[in-house]
Amino acid sequence: MVVTPDQMRLLEGLTNQSGVSYAEMMERAGKTLADAVMTGFPEKKRVLLLAGSGNNGGDCYTAAYYLKQAGWRPEILAPCGRPRTEISRAARDRAKNEGIPVYAEPYDFLFTEPELVVDGLFGTGFRGELPENIRQILEKTEGKPHIACDIPSGGNGSSGTVSKGTVKAVLTVTFGAEKLGMRQYPLCTYCGKIVVADIGIPESAFAQIDPAPIEVMQLEGAQHLLCDRKPDAHKYENGHLLAVAGSARMRGAAVLAVMAALRSGVGLVTLASAEQALTAVAGRTPEAMCYPLVTDAKGFLCFADNENDLTALLDGKQALLLGCGLGVTEETKQLTAFLLKNSTCPVILDADGLNAAVSCIEWIPKGRTILTPHPGEAARLLGCTTADIQADRPDAAKKLAQQTGAVVVLKGAGTLVTDGRRMAVCSMGNPGMARAGSGDVLAGIMASLAAQGLGLYEAACAAVTFHAAAGDIVAEDLPERYMLPQEIITALQEVLA
Repeated sequence: MVVTPDQMRLLEGLTNQSGVSYAEMMERAGKTLADAVMTGFPEKKRVLLLAGSGNNGGDCYTAAYYLKQAGWRPEILAPCGRPRTEISRAARDRAKNEGIPVYAEPYDFLFTEPELVVDGLFGTGFRGELPENIRQILEKTEGKPHIACDIPSGGNGSSGTVSKGTVKAVLTVTFGAEKLGMRQYPLCTYCGKIVVADIGIPESAFAQIDPAPIEVMQLEGAQHLLCDRKPDAHKYENGHLLAVAGSARMRGAAVLAVMAALRSGVGLVTLASAEQALTAVAGRTPEAMCYPLVTDAKGFLCFADNENDLTALLDGKQALLLGCGLGVTEETKQLTAFLLKNSTCPVILDADGLNAAVSCIEWIPKGRTILTPHPGEAARLLGCTTADIQADRPDAAKKLAQQTGAVVVLKGAGTLVTDGRRMAVCSMGNPGMARAGSGDVLAGIMASLAAQGLGLYEAACAAVTFHAAAGDIVAEDLPERYMLPQEIITALQEVLA
């Protein structure tokens, strides 16, 4: 599991109440940091530790003490002034008493002899931009291996953004639990190898914080959500999915979504779409049932001419997949609003369904909808910019879930799933999956699992996990530039076993 910086502060408070003091936590953090430095760089001996004025700096002072005890030659630069906390001041005084030099000014000689740098200037509570003097100091240390104390200075432990001047670490020793921002980009690329140090937090403390820690999606956990098929099972027990997807111009979206849904175990899929899309699906997946709908001259679905048919098609379905390749026209906007308003089953709203829903967001059914936006689609739903979304992806996902009452799957590297209260993050997947059609595959898997009876949050997490794990299997055999979303569907046979 991972936590936000705010959750970490709660955990430290509970740990202090349990009998492990803040001073003892700092002692464990500093010793583990020193051990990681010595284990990771056994041939080095000269190290410059950059100590901030908070408890992160105290961790550095403690690490320096243990490095000196082990025969290393640590030096400390403390450009942020006097330590603010009593335990940090005690750690500094012990380091000084051990004969470790502590400098307040960034003298040039400090940057020539050290073989590596320990960065403890700012901790996980950092926000905004690094001060210019700190950027200049970090710039002088570039080219030497960096070990980050809890988090690379300049990284935002909640959002995963980084300040100008942040230096990439080869190793990050983080304390108590990994921080959510470390699973988001670009900070993820600045952390290097991450080691989680045990600072004495009891297991019971994680269960006491609200909201709960963020779950890290794991394949084994997702597989456990799948029920064994009964020997006498029939297709209707495995769910009937209605997919309103595709158009004459975007037939492939319907093909990929329907194939993925069937491969993920749903009993029946009925695709309602343009004739051209139905022909494409029937040629690839004859198992799907096809229902033709009236289209306009450009091959996009009409509304009024299809209203009665759509009403009949909704009856008896366990889930509705809406949007893949639908196109955004005035007619598809009306169609989307109608289906959102009149459906009674779980709804997976994807792609153009999301774009069409911007004009009728109030019709998104609360408590039975999964939204699957990429950052641009999330921005349109929230009325902001894509840059706003990317500036704090976890917060954006949570806001969208709370505003719509839906489970939100915010796609992208480090995909997030939240219902506004719980949150999970996916660290699997690879750049080869960043291709048109990959989202259609994900939507099909998700809709299939929802139709089979999984709770929406569980269906969303499991689908993201299966999709990412299958993508990684494909990348083992094919170059990322070469792989196609349809190959993710083929790889599902390995992750759904």
